[in-house]
Amino acid sequence: MKELLLSFLPEQFEFPEIFRIELAGITYPFADYRVERAHSQIYSIEYVIAGTGELQIDGESYYPQAGDTYILPKNHHHKYWSDKRRPFHKVWINVSGTLCDHLFDVYHLQQRYVLSSVSVREHLESIIQLCQDYSLSPKERSEQTSLLFFKLLMAIHQQARPEELIPEAIQKAKSILDNHLHTTLSINELARQVNLSASQLTRVFKSIYQQTPYDYFLTKKMEMAEVLLVETRLSIQEISDRLAFSDEHYFSNLFKQKRQRTPSSLRK
Repeated sequence: MKELLLSFLPEQFEFPEIFRIELAGITYPFADYRVERAHSQIYSIEYVIAGTGELQIDGESYYPQAGDTYILPKNHHHKYWSDKRRPFHKVWINVSGTLCDHLFDVYHLQQRYVLSSVSVREHLESIIQLCQDYSLSPKERSEQTSLLFFKLLMAIHQQARPEELIPEAIQKAKSILDNHLHTTLSINELARQVNLSASQLTRVFKSIYQQTPYDYFLTKKMEMAEVLLVETRLSIQEISDRLAFSDEHYFSNLFKQKRQRTPSSLRK
């Protein structure tokens, strides 16, 4: 047997537009295993029990190993296959719906692909076991599987290291902002440096840090201004220049807006 495969139609869930399982199963090792999806409309969560292979998301390659969980996100191109000598043995589910969209945003999983040593095997097997009960009504199936899906994402969130939950591109963007407080930097320029669109960078960055990249940049400039005002004898004009503001007046007004006091009152 190459696969245990469970499939469902939208009608088998009470509100499929909110949450539904499309497919679920266990893939047993076979050398010719290969899957391709163009602009996928589902999320797939898979746990590697044994073996390895290559995973490509939008053309970028990853190599999940036994003990890893990997996520195939919606609205991306998926292509993955087994290593012929050590083919995948894995357990997985394919899901869709607005509940998935919201939970993936809340847990910052939209751009997390391979989570090393994050085991969700028991959670996935619980979902598969439930899916094998075809006596469930659409209401019962929706309630029980959506609850198990929530527990699955909670398990990923609890096991993954915090930095693993933040996409590498967003970590890089934050580092660039933190280390360029003495310059001006446009969002378009920053987005190019991390290979994202400006809108995608802004959306994901804000979902993680609760600020747009622009607001974060200004906040950090204000924090540095406070240090320079309190700890140095630099003039307000010199601090404004050092932090790459267009003029002292603009800097002072912005500082007052962000810190509820003027630079001169803080210095006093």
